Amino acid sequence: GSQTEHTLANIRIAGNKINLVSKDTIPAEYGVRVLDAEMGYLLGKLSIGSAPRFMILSDDPTANLNVLLDTKQFVVFAVNDGQLVINKLQQVTAEPDLPSTGPERSRWLAYEPPPFAIPTSVEASKKWNVFRTKYVDGLFFSAIALDRQWISQDTESRTQFGGLGDFERGTIRAWRFGFAGTINADNPWIYNVTFTWDPFDRGFDEDLNEFQFLDYGLSVAASKNVTVSIGNIKEPINMERTMSLLDLAAHERSATADAMLPTRNFGVVVNGTAAKQRVSWAGGIFNDWLVDSGSLDDNATVAIGRVTWLPFLSEDESNLFHVGLGVRYSDAEAGLQYGARPEMGSAPRFVDTGFFEADSSTLYNLEAGWRSGPYWLLAEYTDNRVDAPNVGNPRFSGYHISGTWSLSGEMRPYRKPSGAFSGLPVAQNVNQGGWGAWELGLRFSSTDLTDGDIDGGEMDALTAQLAWWATKEMLVSLNYRRTWTDRFGLDGEMDSVSMRVTLFLQ
Repeated sequence: GSQTEHTLANIRIAGNKINLVSKDTIPAEYGVRVLDAEMGYLLGKLSIGSAPRFMILSDDPTANLNVLLDTKQFVVFAVNDGQLVINKLQQVTAEPDLPSTGPERSRWLAYEPPPFAIPTSVEASKKWNVFRTKYVDGLFFSAIALDRQWISQDTESRTQFGGLGDFERGTIRAWRFGFAGTINADNPWIYNVTFTWDPFDRGFDEDLNEFQFLDYGLSVAASKNVTVSIGNIKEPINMERTMSLLDLAAHERSATADAMLPTRNFGVVVNGTAAKQRVSWAGGIFNDWLVDSGSLDDNATVAIGRVTWLPFLSEDESNLFHVGLGVRYSDAEAGLQYGARPEMGSAPRFVDTGFFEADSSTLYNLEAGWRSGPYWLLAEYTDNRVDAPNVGNPRFSGYHISGTWSLSGEMRPYRKPSGAFSGLPVAQNVNQGGWGAWELGLRFSSTDLTDGDIDGGEMDALTAQLAWWATKEMLVSLNYRRTWTDRFGLDGEMDSVSMRVTLFLQ
């Protein structure tokens, strides 16, 4: 009459011995295969440091006696004295599952990666912030980023932008919270609603009331490999915009991405994969008339598309090479203005074209990325050609080269549906006796907003980052940045140090 309690366990085997058993996700490291046990039932003994002897069954032997009477029929994985005997499991290539009340668990379908890791159905039963009903499943998530920065300018930089001593303080870079999950149906809908509180231009001692919607969207599978998304979502144009701030080699996106690519827009995106997920593609139409005032004709209409390809992918998928192309056309109905801060959350714009009328703009984005175990490299080039005869048809451009090295050995995941890398996973949290995950990052970026009759300035920035994930709920990072700015007939230089503490509820 008693009910058996089951515990979710993830196991890592190295050198034919068990070296970690954890309830947390164990990320892949260089040369390691990750297998999906499909919530099977383990029969055997798990002892750290010993040669494993166990098998995984596809059904629960405590509920179905036939499993033990005819074990061979139900065994999907077996190891004896550290040697693999049976393996019917598939290698993990998809995103974590969403919680679901039904027997089939839905994967994350939307073009954008989920805002946080969505728990499996077993994990969901142990989380207070997860809700599960007949019609709607999901979880509440939240994150807050606290910044402190120090700035040093030369004489030319002070002449260009004034003294920036007021920005040397602690700020709340952002607080984001919301809900994500599934609307349960025969073909489930995936939803995401995120709010933000972005008071980064104020200090801790002032009133903070910058609440607004950040994301709201719905996604549904149109077929096995095609998904349709609608809402206020990211435009599928380049790698940096697809990734979150937590996934980058520095605190903020490169100035080029911030200057010429909007954070979000209201529209429809259709995305999918091909060639066994070695190719991803996405296209969409956007118009902000529901968010901004005015009609469809009063706001710019944007047509956008991006395609990525993995020309090289090793057998264990620890080594890969990525290339991508994005194109963005805007009818510039509401005019244009491009500008960016010096890659700091709290600072004035160092490069800025000012507002100008235009007939259209066509932007091209090229990208190349490489990952080999703990090493990751990404380069992107943006070319923006503006049809604006009154200001000489200017052409703006920029690029960045970013690289990271995981000192603790973890490997950045690659999300095939959106053709983008994710942030560093945490193999061993500090509250489990580990040292967390450590990563060194380096990025050089260059942005040119001067051409034709537009003198928006040119800016180069070199950033070095040390990031420490103490747990998957806490990130501490330190950035050093040198910025060179050519504007107002002067060449200014600035050094800055930024510290960020990010806390998560997920």
